[in-house]
Amino acid sequence: MNMRWHVRASFLFLVSLQFVFGAVPEVFAAENADAGNLHLAVSVQGQVVVKRKGWISYAPVVFGTYLQPGDLLRVEGDSLARIVCSDLTLHDVPVGVTGVPCERSRPLLQRPGGSIIHTPRSSPPAGSFPQVLSPRRTKLLSATPVLRWTPVAGVAGYRVIVRGGGSAWSEDVQSSIEISYPDLAPQLKPGIDYKLIVETGDRSSYEPGFDLGFSILDPKDRKRVLQEEKQIENLSLPDEPTQFLIAHLYASYGLRAEAIEKLEAVSQKFKAAAVAALLGDLYASTGLIRQSEASYLNAVELAKNENDEIGSMLAHLALGRIYQQELGSANAAITHFDSALALANRLGDNLTAAEAGEKLAELRKTGTR
Repeated sequence: MNMRWHVRASFLFLVSLQFVFGAVPEVFAAENADAGNLHLAVSVQGQVVVKRKGWISYAPVVFGTYLQPGDLLRVEGDSLARIVCSDLTLHDVPVGVTGVPCERSRPLLQRPGGSIIHTPRSSPPAGSFPQVLSPRRTKLLSATPVLRWTPVAGVAGYRVIVRGGGSAWSEDVQSSIEISYPDLAPQLKPGIDYKLIVETGDRSSYEPGFDLGFSILDPKDRKRVLQEEKQIENLSLPDEPTQFLIAHLYASYGLRAEAIEKLEAVSQKFKAAAVAALLGDLYASTGLIRQSEASYLNAVELAKNENDEIGSMLAHLALGRIYQQELGSANAAITHFDSALALANRLGDNLTAAEAGEKLAELRKTGTR
């Protein structure tokens, strides 16, 4: 069987916009009748399309397309589609036109919340300061995480510091930009807020803020995550979709660093729009805007290859907002809002069209640069 695996994470575009801009845009909130729950297409073969309430056209369903109550699914002829609902149950979608086969229940896959942490410096040149990549603004399953940061040009050595709970651990690192927190270092414990700082000479990664650090997940939640991770593994899906769903699960519990770690590994062999998009979402949630930008741009290109109109529309919308509100590039913002508007008009998605149109009007009124 020639199974075409696509991975799409439309729901986390909503998450990323909330992360980047502090609130869920009306365009998404108004459409979301099943707030917080996440239903994903996990297997798509042949012609499968979806039409949202109020839309005039169907859009292709690809692996990972977020589905919600009120959607109409159309499965043609000998096509196949399977959905993982937010309670981690797996359902086959019958041929013909039908609704989303997910019951209301306690959701295990959910949309996490949050807001962006703006970098305190005015966009210093790349390589001039170390920037913490991980862990930042995250909870962790592991008490021995990998500590990662960006390199500084012309520098080979760094001092790595982890502070929290009234104590500090430090180690000098040569010729590397990552290190695992050692087993023999002071144990990282639940209930304590820690912060990673990387220094080299007189330059430091320090960023002010109370929620740029990390903490260890409490034992009760850790047990729950591991149980639900096992449920996903028991669905017996291929490895890439399995790891993708686990990354979603981790994000639901605020385990952003470990979700990113999984997705970065998957992306090495699985070139799918959803992996890039979810990385963009999670980078945005931790305040890494440039990494988020690069991932969204990659998602746009991959979505074209997958004929993912919904994902492409939302990626362009997210990029427009990033360029307008975070990076101050009006011309780039206009380009992406224009693309989002064109796709929204094609689908008849009036709310998204209104959102993109409003932003375009603001940009054109204030001028471009």
